[in-house]
Amino acid sequence: MRDLSTEVKVGAVVVLAIVILIYGVIWIKEYRFNVENYTYTAGFPQVGTLEVGDPVAVLGVDKGEVSKIGLSGNTVRVTMSLTTDVKLKADARMTVMNVGLMGERFVAIWPGESEQALDLSLPIMGKYDTGIPEVMGMMGEAIEDIRQLVYQLEGTVGEKGKAEEIRQIVVALNEITANTDAFIKANQQTMTTAVEDISQAAGKMRQFVDTNSADMEKSISNFAEASVKLNEISVRLDDISRQVSEGEGTLGKTLADDSLYYDLRSAITNLDSLVTDFKKNPKKYVHLSIF
Repeated sequence: MRDLSTEVKVGAVVVLAIVILIYGVIWIKEYRFNVENYTYTAGFPQVGTLEVGDPVAVLGVDKGEVSKIGLSGNTVRVTMSLTTDVKLKADARMTVMNVGLMGERFVAIWPGESEQALDLSLPIMGKYDTGIPEVMGMMGEAIEDIRQLVYQLEGTVGEKGKAEEIRQIVVALNEITANTDAFIKANQQTMTTAVEDISQAAGKMRQFVDTNSADMEKSISNFAEASVKLNEISVRLDDISRQVSEGEGTLGKTLADDSLYYDLRSAITNLDSLVTDFKKNPKKYVHLSIF
């Protein structure tokens, strides 16, 4: 009986340990009995170190996990298992984010505020947040680029004649700087006087404008009126020119009538004949009688 009692106790302890282990695993994984889930697939440009089983957080609250990761062209398709209390809207946003120094990842979801629900059959395109590992990698690439630049500079300076050319450039720059400084010091008074003269001239110009602002406004107004009148005269002259060219009005009809030209020419011819005849036979036209 004692052996049987001992075996029962050992069996009970083992069963209890197994139950506690199972419950602990369920508690660690944060599963709950009778909790329904649904799946949704989103696209991302890349996912870094995201793996199946990584958490999915909605507004910072753990509401699911990554159940599948696959490629679709140049896009990474991530299938997530979410609890049914997560209501995704049409303006929902998803981001693969960094959660630790070692590159751990999770999917962060902002459910949205739209009145329209998200179509779960159409995947949205999420974003990828650069984490510390990626930043460190980019810093490594930048350091390598800087190292290559230093090598190139060392090679350039180390070439025959290059060091002397650089030295001459530096000497020339020093001479230019020294000459400029000497010029400024030698002409400092002149430059100061010039600046003061410019300032005084600007002050006088401002004073002149303030004093004669009324006259200037009147002149501008008169000029504007004269411009309007000149414009009216120009329009009128254009109209007269058009009428003349089209044969309208007295002048236009006169210039456009060919008979006037021939009548004038005939009258001139007759007058010329009359003058000629008058010179030949003056007595025909002039009669002088005394008493």
